[in-house]
Amino acid sequence: MKFRERLYRFMQGRNGVDALTKFMNRVSLVCLIAAVFFTFLSLVCLTHGGNTAALVFRILYYVFYGFGIIVMILWIFRAFSRNVSKRQAENTRFLYRQQKLNRRFASLKQQWKDRKTYKYFKCPQCGQRIRAPRHKGKIRVTCSKCSNIFITKT
Repeated sequence: MKFRERLYRFMQGRNGVDALTKFMNRVSLVCLIAAVFFTFLSLVCLTHGGNTAALVFRILYYVFYGFGIIVMILWIFRAFSRNVSKRQAENTRFLYRQQKLNRRFASLKQQWKDRKTYKYFKCPQCGQRIRAPRHKGKIRVTCSKCSNIFITKT
């Protein structure tokens, strides 16, 4: 039996690799690379006589290395887990949070793009983000979400 077929049979009924597992893999890789970088910095500090800086970098090495290993163990556990429903629920929560964060960054990017023509502010009652054209003086704004009316300067 070929290796690929044995691997396919082994992975049947297991969670496998999903978006959260891929994210955890990247985080562990970045942490381990940072740990190597801090090791290099501590060695450089030791050769130049900076014992306290070398100690700080050594501590940072242990923190990043430990965190990277823990995250790696967790993503391996997630990939080989047989409790697929729980792992799918975790992945769904992660994707929801990721999508929410992506929408927020897209909104900030749009606000930065429109910063010369529009002014963005929040409704004082419900917190809804509202956009109004700039250089119109004092205007009366009605919130589309809660119908609150307030006056603001653009």
